[in-house]
Amino acid sequence: MQNEEMIQQWTEMNQAAMEAIKELGEINTKAMTRLTQRQMDMVNLYMEEGTKQIETLSQAKGAPDIVAAQSRWFTELNGKVMENARQTVEDLVDVKADFTSWAEKGMEKAKVGLSKPESNA
Repeated sequence: MQNEEMIQQWTEMNQAAMEAIKELGEINTKAMTRLTQRQMDMVNLYMEEGTKQIETLSQAKGAPDIVAAQSRWFTELNGKVMENARQTVEDLVDVKADFTSWAEKGMEKAKVGLSKPESNA
């Protein structure tokens, strides 16, 4: 009977470990997906803004037009970059919360596992 209990405990422990690893993988996948999207957003932003800048400069009639266009372009680009940075920080805060929750859940499971009464067979 003692061997069966040990096998059962071992099986439960392995299942819990596999669940924890799966959850960690999901957190990592979610984080990498979100961060990759932010990077792609930045690449697209620079491509679009570069195209806009070339179009604007090609239509400029003189130095004052170029300076005004550059100033507008820089202001717009700066706002968009700052928004992307803000969203990235939010994503990282969410990931931190996910990791914290995952770790707390694991600690709770470990406490419960340690507090199970052992049978005296």
